[in-house]
Amino acid sequence: MLRILILPLLVSFACATENIPIKCIFPGNWADPTVTKIGDTYYLTSNNDRYEPSVMVFKSKNLRNWEPISYACPNETQGPATDIAAYDGKLYIYGGSGQKPWVCVSEAPYTEWSERINMQPVAPHGIDVGHIADERGNRYIYTNRGFFLPISKDGLKALAAPMKVYDGWKVPPEIDIECECLESPKLFKRGKYYYMVSAIGGTVGPATSHMAVVARSENVEGPWENDPDSPLIYTKSIDESWWSKGHATLVEGPEGNWFAIYHGYVPHQRSFGRCTLISPIEWTEDDWPVIAETWPSGWDESYGFSWPMSDEFEGSELGMQWQAHMELDRARYAMENGKLIVTGYETDEPASSFPISINPAHTSYEVETELTLHGGATAGLILYYSNRATASVGLNPEGKITQTITRASMRQRSWDRGELTHPSKTIKLKIVNDNQQVSYFVAGKGESWQKLERSDDISGFQHNIFGGFVSVRPGIFVTGNGSAEFSYFRYKGLPSSKL
Repeated sequence: MLRILILPLLVSFACATENIPIKCIFPGNWADPTVTKIGDTYYLTSNNDRYEPSVMVFKSKNLRNWEPISYACPNETQGPATDIAAYDGKLYIYGGSGQKPWVCVSEAPYTEWSERINMQPVAPHGIDVGHIADERGNRYIYTNRGFFLPISKDGLKALAAPMKVYDGWKVPPEIDIECECLESPKLFKRGKYYYMVSAIGGTVGPATSHMAVVARSENVEGPWENDPDSPLIYTKSIDESWWSKGHATLVEGPEGNWFAIYHGYVPHQRSFGRCTLISPIEWTEDDWPVIAETWPSGWDESYGFSWPMSDEFEGSELGMQWQAHMELDRARYAMENGKLIVTGYETDEPASSFPISINPAHTSYEVETELTLHGGATAGLILYYSNRATASVGLNPEGKITQTITRASMRQRSWDRGELTHPSKTIKLKIVNDNQQVSYFVAGKGESWQKLERSDDISGFQHNIFGGFVSVRPGIFVTGNGSAEFSYFRYKGLPSSKL
């Protein structure tokens, strides 16, 4: 079990205003948000996709201030977008695809989750599951491309093959999109109608690609009528302050006000990932949702989420902020006397060493560490998008500074800085990521920071080039036959951040 230690940092930003009211409640790569409610408490999950542990669950009383409570999948990566649903006092999270759609379940206080349960599909299952129950307690799920199927009353098993019941909304040709990509159905009941909010237009691609459209029906299985004023949410031009807005959940707030929670990119910052955004909703006389022009009372107060960034390694286990791309081998990590001891991964490539990293909350930030090498290890700081796109600075067993940049099949290693040797094998390292312009610094014991000659532009570390739907994340790596001892990991947002 990962320890949940919230360091004294409340991430709370007034993000750039748009032609519609928008606030950023989760800055960083918190994509595919989905929300439900039990009693007076809201529960939210989002998607870091290929990272382990995965499916962090947050709670809130007001939709403004959020705190983490658990990883629903502590030993697995996430995959396609999930849906969180409340039914009979329990929380359910649905995910997966193909022959392996899954669900996990939790009871109050929702800090412990079942293992993933295979829903045993009758036929291959789509992605981006959305759950809905009718007034008689019958339960159903929708998936991408407008498919629908009934599931068991306990919510754990598919009962029939998926049936196509919705064709989506036809995107006009004058809107530049990535693809039709009808996905992410999120459903709820209001008055006499069931509503389905879907994403369409593709996730990345051009700035105008993504959007959220609304359909409604008096029956849970359709037929579905599209909102004549669609789309509800989208980016109209490259000049707006959020790109590729979409993948929305609509939810009624604690005072009876409605909101759309969705995601979007900071312009020209796709390496930062998709932030979770929120906008106020109002209802027309003929019962269609529209974006409200103003915020309800209280929304001028602070908002955001509690999330640890730095780590002084004072506990007994890895903090909740740490994740690894594709695989987290916890046997490699140990906490001893206020230090993190990391065993090296048998490779000489930082990019392929399964480094642990954090989800940054600023487009400009710096990270710093002090480390000591043992044996034949090389260790340091890394900016990690995937094993095809990384930038790092480290110390090798000969006491020399190394810099590595990985761009797909092209790998460049900088000079061995012979004048920067450290026989004690102890060094301080710092990386500054200033809106995708990266600089590297080193310092020995009692020395001032020295900037290395080489800096890098990592604006290409993003989905439109490398795929993956992930983001650039700062972290630590250890390679080779040995280990490294880290004294701390410190993160600081910079004034030049776009958030």
